[in-house]
Amino acid sequence: MHPTEQPPRENGSPQEPKIHDAEVLHEQGRREGYGAGGGARSAYTVRFVRFGQSGFGATPSEGCLPPAITLGLFLGCLVQLGILAAIGFVVFWCVGAVVGALLQVRRTLNRQPTNPWIWRIANWLVCLMLVSWLAEARP
Repeated sequence: MHPTEQPPRENGSPQEPKIHDAEVLHEQGRREGYGAGGGARSAYTVRFVRFGQSGFGATPSEGCLPPAITLGLFLGCLVQLGILAAIGFVVFWCVGAVVGALLQVRRTLNRQPTNPWIWRIANWLVCLMLVSWLAEARP
């Protein structure tokens, strides 16, 4: 058996996802008393994050829905407002996606629950409003 493989469970319950690498996220500054060997011991906090459950990447329940919605909105801008508006939508969407991903990473590292759909929907709405507002101002 490979070291990263988990043995099958006997009671038939579903297996938990494998954790390959553990990372120390925050080192506690306190030092515990000296041990019997005369050396000081430090305490560490170890937290395992399963990125598939925290909203990073496409989970099996999402599939390719977010990219398909973005492509549909891009094509809608292209047909209704023209090529420059569609390019503007993509630029605004990229900026919003970077900001949303950074906010999601921040929330994950602060141990707060994340929901990527909130910032995705807000990003799409803000991009569409900006593009339609800028497209209406043309002569």
